[in-house]
Amino acid sequence: MQSINSTISNLEKNPDGGKTVLLKDMASLYKQVPEKENQNKPIYKVFVKNFYPINIAETLIYPGTIGKEFHMTKGHVHKSGKEEFYILLEGKGSLLLQKNNKPRTIKLKKGELTLIHKGEAHRLVNIGKTPLKAMSIYHEDSKPSYEIKFKKRIFRK
Repeated sequence: MQSINSTISNLEKNPDGGKTVLLKDMASLYKQVPEKENQNKPIYKVFVKNFYPINIAETLIYPGTIGKEFHMTKGHVHKSGKEEFYILLEGKGSLLLQKNNKPRTIKLKKGELTLIHKGEAHRLVNIGKTPLKAMSIYHEDSKPSYEIKFKKRIFRK
């Protein structure tokens, strides 16, 4: 059996699944998208490896902004009520969390385990000038719902 450390280091090269999310896939989530912005611009990539019943994913968010809003993931909440863990691997990032319409922000620290509680919507944001890489660990039956409106946003000053 392949070790988890080996899988994480090779996740981008050998995922069980993955996707690239472009600006056109999430333009409606940004406060303002300038007309000159390239709709085919990649915002982030996700690579997933399954260790039944647990998934390990690496999210890579490119640096930059749309208008003045930092690049971010779509964000989701688990309909099944399952928890999720995040670990910042590289870069500078924040987690936007929201439960019962009450937002909060966690500034991520490299190597530190962050727990996303049951029923908490979450979105990862790259607030740095280099690519952000984060690992997430979650139950494969988490049933993510992307139909969430986040009240808080993070903008470049």
